[in-house]
Amino acid sequence: MIRFQKIILPALTILAFSACKKDTDPILIPPTSSGAEIRLNGIANTESGANAANAVYLDLSAAKQTPVLRAAWDLGFYCGSDFRVVLNNFAVAGAKVLATNSLAAVTAVDTIGLTLSTSQFNPLPADLPYFDNIAGDLTKTVIPAVSAVDADNKVIILNRGTGGGIAARPWVKLRVLRNAAGGYTLQYAGIQETTFKTIQVGKDAVYNFKTISFEEGVVDAQPEKEKWDLVWSYSVFESNFGAGPVPYNFSDLIAINYLAGVTVGTKIYSSAAAAGAAFATFNKDSVNNTTFSSARWAIGSSWRSTQPATGARQDRFYVIKDATGNYYKLQCLSMGIGSDGGTRGKPVFKYSLIP
Repeated sequence: MIRFQKIILPALTILAFSACKKDTDPILIPPTSSGAEIRLNGIANTESGANAANAVYLDLSAAKQTPVLRAAWDLGFYCGSDFRVVLNNFAVAGAKVLATNSLAAVTAVDTIGLTLSTSQFNPLPADLPYFDNIAGDLTKTVIPAVSAVDADNKVIILNRGTGGGIAARPWVKLRVLRNAAGGYTLQYAGIQETTFKTIQVGKDAVYNFKTISFEEGVVDAQPEKEKWDLVWSYSVFESNFGAGPVPYNFSDLIAINYLAGVTVGTKIYSSAAAAGAAFATFNKDSVNNTTFSSARWAIGSSWRSTQPATGARQDRFYVIKDATGNYYKLQCLSMGIGSDGGTRGKPVFKYSLIP
């Protein structure tokens, strides 16, 4: 009995200590990255760099990149207070709203004359309404705000997109309703099908959007909203060749996480040498003289040049303010065009925390 007590008492002491230790251990928060040089992994297989299959999300404070196949999702469901659904602009998905609210009533006849896409060689202003507002204005999505009145939510015909080498997939007809849990009910079917499938999509405040794939259901196709600052990708964009704004597909675009409060300032200099010197000395005092933009495409294509084919522009850098108030300076080193020494689809950037 004495021997048993000698064994059990130390054990109880250890358990008690462990319990106290568990209660008092601090929550470990990873340190904010001071900066890095990082090569984005846009290539998923053997595709060309201009048609890189991945969109790559970059979290500056964690020095972390998250590659996601552009074709891995079809629709994004907004997790904010409004009820909005976005198309996959990285796949160049296009859509049209019909007058009916009956999925069964929609057949192949309703697709006659529709392209729901854009021609890279002859883009037309008439094609622009097929795509969500390029600037990311959520009040101007192709799919209207989802009404609390089911009958008001019309059928949408969706071309899932073939941008940047994505294989053509069957078109889909769909409706989106609000559900009783405060999220969304997606009803969808093939164009000629008479019965539909359903996916329930809940809102999750840690994301900008919850995304779905028609093959996989709900998927995580972007990081949590506080865990990315920039995304590099192929995407439908907007251009003007003289006849008015048209949808036009671009490679190597950079968007900021504008919905989470990320902003960016652009600093342009007379030469690469001047930009390099300014980058090295740029500090918090310099930030005060910087104008910031919250526009989705505030960086866009401005960081690189393909015509003329000189690659990454070395005469500039960008000042990024993330959602938690950290400031970073970021410069693009190479992207695989001209003599910049890089690999297309695997651009290289360097950035530093501005203390």
